[in-house]
Amino acid sequence: MNNLDDQNIYSALDPSRLGARIAALPGQCRDAWRQISQAELPGFPQPQNQVVICGMGGSAIAGDLTADLAEAQGGVPITVVRDFRLPFKPDNRTLVITCSYSGETRETLSLFQEAVKAGSAVVAVTSGGTLAGLAAESGAPVLHVATKGEPRNAVGYNLMLLLGLLHRLGLVETKESDVQSAIEAARQHIARIEPDRPTEANFAKQIALELHGKVPLVYGGGFFRGMARRWKTQFNENAKVWAFFETIPELLHNSVEAYPDWAESGLPLTALILQPNTAPEESSGHYEALAELLKRNTVPHRVLKGGDGSQLVQLLKMLVLGDYVSYYLAMLKGVDPSQTPSLEEAKRLLSEL
Repeated sequence: MNNLDDQNIYSALDPSRLGARIAALPGQCRDAWRQISQAELPGFPQPQNQVVICGMGGSAIAGDLTADLAEAQGGVPITVVRDFRLPFKPDNRTLVITCSYSGETRETLSLFQEAVKAGSAVVAVTSGGTLAGLAAESGAPVLHVATKGEPRNAVGYNLMLLLGLLHRLGLVETKESDVQSAIEAARQHIARIEPDRPTEANFAKQIALELHGKVPLVYGGGFFRGMARRWKTQFNENAKVWAFFETIPELLHNSVEAYPDWAESGLPLTALILQPNTAPEESSGHYEALAELLKRNTVPHRVLKGGDGSQLVQLLKMLVLGDYVSYYLAMLKGVDPSQTPSLEEAKRLLSEL
């Protein structure tokens, strides 16, 4: 096992400095918020009564987080689509936001073209590529993801572009004061869990050590539903480990029935419960019941609470915590967290077929 307090392992295992890109999230958020605050947006001819955010992989995660925050406000319904086709027929009152970091994601390009053909209001969020070209041809506005690195590490930039766009269109309220306090909270949180902080004082390193050699089950509810998926995918891509996510309260209606089998199965599972600090009153008991059931069946688990602050503050803090935990788990495994050879192989196979 690698010693997480040995600074040499970070330069040896992370030559592209993915860790620095994780630490850059507050700056990403600041730059993206400034961009969308100053961007020229067209006046769409019809008021929008539904929002669809399209994307795959890391480019879709920000859509999940945005949808969760919008739902918590009781605002406009937001659907996140990860596919080649929309699951319904859009019209001129549907806002379709297509997100592709590279601008070359086949599924997202297909959805963009479908939305344009349907006469929907369309916005492209990308760093360039074919998507930017199609947007220019159709007259759709482009919001540029002006950060370098892996698509999964552009989540902060994407999130702020989406929140800022929807705020300016009057569909989701995101206050300037909340954005600034959330960025500062994320910056302070990173300072407490970055690599030069020793393990005894570093919560992220402690969690990674508990998860080493285990299969993480990530549970999230409320505006942490999408966050559970984010943690799961970061474990997959950064640490190259199996991981799964489920949502609260749904899992209390099925998954808990398997808990008594845990000891006999011998499965090396560890459950992580992501709990917002501002959960609706009707769902607050679900987290306590879940933790109690895990305890009674001796399933290893941790409850990770959002802590103080607004929903956006809690969201960014939980985001960076999950990113660092997956990063430290990669260090413990001795793998480069940036490289994704199996994803590249999947792309090659798809292109051949």
